[in-house]
Amino acid sequence: MAESDSTLLRLCEHQTTGVTWTADTREAVANAATSWAQAHQLSHPPLTFEGSGGCTLRTQQFVGVVEAGGVRVEIYPKLDASLVKDQIVDENRARTVMANLLWLLEESGYDGLVDAGDASVEESPDTISDLLAWLFARRLRDQLSIGMPHDYLSMHDDLPFKRGRIQFTRQATQLFGRPDMLACEWDEFSPDTPLARLLRCATEALLARVRLPGAAADLRDALAMLDDAQSVHPLEALSTSTQIRWSRLNARWRRCHDLAQAVLRGLGRELHAGGTESFVFLIDMNALFESYCARWIEECFRVPVRTQVFLGRLLLREQRSLHQYADFLWRDRTQGLWVGDAKYKISTRDDWPKIDDVRQMICYGQLAAIREGSVPGSLMLLYPSTTDERAEQVSTFDQQALTLQPVRVTRPQVAGSA
Repeated sequence: MAESDSTLLRLCEHQTTGVTWTADTREAVANAATSWAQAHQLSHPPLTFEGSGGCTLRTQQFVGVVEAGGVRVEIYPKLDASLVKDQIVDENRARTVMANLLWLLEESGYDGLVDAGDASVEESPDTISDLLAWLFARRLRDQLSIGMPHDYLSMHDDLPFKRGRIQFTRQATQLFGRPDMLACEWDEFSPDTPLARLLRCATEALLARVRLPGAAADLRDALAMLDDAQSVHPLEALSTSTQIRWSRLNARWRRCHDLAQAVLRGLGRELHAGGTESFVFLIDMNALFESYCARWIEECFRVPVRTQVFLGRLLLREQRSLHQYADFLWRDRTQGLWVGDAKYKISTRDDWPKIDDVRQMICYGQLAAIREGSVPGSLMLLYPSTTDERAEQVSTFDQQALTLQPVRVTRPQVAGSA
């Protein structure tokens, strides 16, 4: 069972648990998850309610937080062996798993969420909500210390004196016969920019949810520095953010902008209709593990790795030809062509590898050889491990070399640490 109370439910990805929430609460949570899935163009929501009474909650491969209907669902990754065993998430385990997740985000560079060195700080978040607030607060604080996001904005007004340029069309039509007023337009260097409004709106949204003292203090400081920017509704902040003109002068704000977008787009129903307050922020663990494996391969082989490489089609026809994409493709000096595939599955030696995964790898190898104009090379099936990285070498029926490679997804213990 997952740990829960009247407002908080902690559980793991790919877990099923019963809930005692009312029908309205379940509907609010389901709607928030569905809205997030639609915004991210996903075919299935990150969590669903099943069973005869709709009281069985099932999670997918997404890790994060879903707040709606007065409850908060925190979904944690299965990065700790003890969680895989009994799936109970208490405060201590949550802190350990979040530390591992931070390390994985840092090492993989996934979506630029965590910069190098950030995961080793003393005050680390132990919830997904605090993780997002912590990441945003640190980035925003660092950028604001350099300077505010000022920009030249196009202004216009009817004035009794000339300022900037005259709008002759408006002057000749709507102000015809008014020699005392001039239709003026000008550019003004202002702190009240679409970017500043977006950052302030995201800061306000996170400040209402954060529990980590350091992140809360950073957010309050940032809000004070953004005081010259208007406080606007999230929908307005998102819509006007399309007016931001990116250049090398403001490129340093890009990551703050992306995180702010993620925060505000997670507001769900509140964003559009002002209904039940909701908030969703989720990380696709399949994509995160793939990103980490790409970095892992580059570190091991010291060569660049191509990701999501089109290898060919299974059927020679126009429609439903079944395109095949390999997660990784690279070459080394000794074994030549390599094809890799990441499977985010916690498995034991007894039930690994899966027969479908091996079939897929054999197909990938043959297609890659045809496309690259070479003999079949080597295959690597990568899967997560919480212990060691001892690989197993096998051969397929068509004499392709297949490496079953566990990849450690927990932070290595530092010598001398507890």
